[in-house]
Amino acid sequence: MSLLNKIFCEMRSISKALVIEYLELMIDKSNLVIERNKSIVNVHDFLISPERMEKFDAACMLIQVIGETAKKIDDWTSSNLFCNYPDVYWRGVFGCRNIISHEYGNVDSEQIFIIIKKYLPELILCTVNIVKDVQEGKHDLLFHEK
Repeated sequence: MSLLNKIFCEMRSISKALVIEYLELMIDKSNLVIERNKSIVNVHDFLISPERMEKFDAACMLIQVIGETAKKIDDWTSSNLFCNYPDVYWRGVFGCRNIISHEYGNVDSEQIFIIIKKYLPELILCTVNIVKDVQEGKHDLLFHEK
C-alpha cells in the first residue's frame, strides 16, 4: 500500500468521538493553565522566585500539549476543521508548540503571559463552539465512521 493510500485510510477512519475527546482535552488543559496562573498579574511575576519559574515551566508544557493536540486534530481532518474558525490563529497555536518543543531557550515569557491571559480564553470559547458544531453534525463530512 502506498504512503498516500495509508494516509487516506487513516483519515477515513478518524472518529468524531476521538476528535471531540481531543478538543475537550484542549479545553481542559487551557482552563488548567489559566486557573494555575491566576496569581500571575504581570510577566515579571513568572521571574521573581524559583516557584514562580516552575509555574512558567509548567504553563509552557501545558501550552505545548494544547498545541500538539490541536495539530493532531488538524492533521486528522486534513486542515478542514479549524479553517472554519478563523477567530483563532491556528498556525500560531501550532507554531507556539514548535517553539516550546524545539527552541525552549527562545521562549518569550511576555508572549506566554499574553497567551495565558488573552489567547487561551479566546481559544476555549472557540473550541467549545467547535465541539458543539461537531456534536451537532456540522462537520460530518470530515468523519468517516466505520
